[in-house]
Amino acid sequence: MEILVRRSDLVKELQLVQGIVERKNSIPILSNVLVEADGERLRISATDLDVSLRCGCSAQVVRAGAVTLGAKKLYEIARSLPESDVRIDVQADAWATIECERVHFKIAGLPREDFPSLPDARPGKAIDIPAGVLAALIQRTAFAITAEDARYYLAGALLILEDGQAAMVATDGHRLAWAERKGELKAPEGVKVLVPRKAISELGRLIEGEESVGFQRADGHLLFTAGGRILASKMVEAQFPAYEKVIAVTGDKKLKLSRDALQSAIRRVSLLSSERNRAIRVALEDGRLELSASSPDLGEARESLSVDYTGDSVEIGFNAQYLLDFLSIAGTDDVGLELRDAESQGLLRPLGDPDTDDYRYVVMPMRF
Repeated sequence: MEILVRRSDLVKELQLVQGIVERKNSIPILSNVLVEADGERLRISATDLDVSLRCGCSAQVVRAGAVTLGAKKLYEIARSLPESDVRIDVQADAWATIECERVHFKIAGLPREDFPSLPDARPGKAIDIPAGVLAALIQRTAFAITAEDARYYLAGALLILEDGQAAMVATDGHRLAWAERKGELKAPEGVKVLVPRKAISELGRLIEGEESVGFQRADGHLLFTAGGRILASKMVEAQFPAYEKVIAVTGDKKLKLSRDALQSAIRRVSLLSSERNRAIRVALEDGRLELSASSPDLGEARESLSVDYTGDSVEIGFNAQYLLDFLSIAGTDDVGLELRDAESQGLLRPLGDPDTDDYRYVVMPMRF
């Protein structure tokens, strides 16, 4: 195989696959990317056996062929090269030379036959999702996905596609984020699929700058296509928790708050919260919302915000980081907070956001 490719194009495609490649895998080939060249195109593929990505760019193909090369080292080499055309020449023994102006590298590869086969998209079978809609759903929910792989039924986001709208929901058992967006979307049969955490993360990067994303299921995989690139993830057969009742519950104590003021107050007060559970106390009474935190080792902090509220008082504990996660992506000047009592969940949502059809964030209370 011998090709000539622009350095900037090569770096861009290699950067995309870095998050897919397993660096600490017992199977050496999974640390490599599959590099294929034919016609006028260079294709680059990576997989960890659960999630895979196929991408590529235009190239001058002198001699067609394929090889697998170390993903991390190839990316580091490509980034280090001067901004010029890069020549990659692969010999029959899988050794590859990389030349750019006066720079010369020679690295070892592995035969393409050792690389796993990857699922491919089927023409005409995809549901087209506006990229802006999908990106907004990911931004508003992905942070609530559990980090515990053992809880595999929570280790992803549930994607719901229906005619004219799309929704996504994620939870770690302590908080839940649900978002729904309207858009020009046709899914006559309706779709509900659990997209694993890693695939959600890579999908968010893949669709940047794109107009549309194609989605389909094939051969036990979820496939997303955007800009000629294909992201595939193994389907997870798991029952996602019943979220409908959770997002339907509202509080009888409702208030409107400045997002910036609330965010700043929580950040200040939580400086003296316990490092173990990050708990802060929220006390609501007529005209005032008080935030406080204390720790035997650190001390205590307290701050009050003026609010337009009259009614019964309530005190409730929340994880400060969970509140800050929502406030950092709410995207509006004001947010709504709904409370019921010390034992019930709190509900937050952005107020006055024309780009969000519905967004609800539920946080479970903490005991002091």
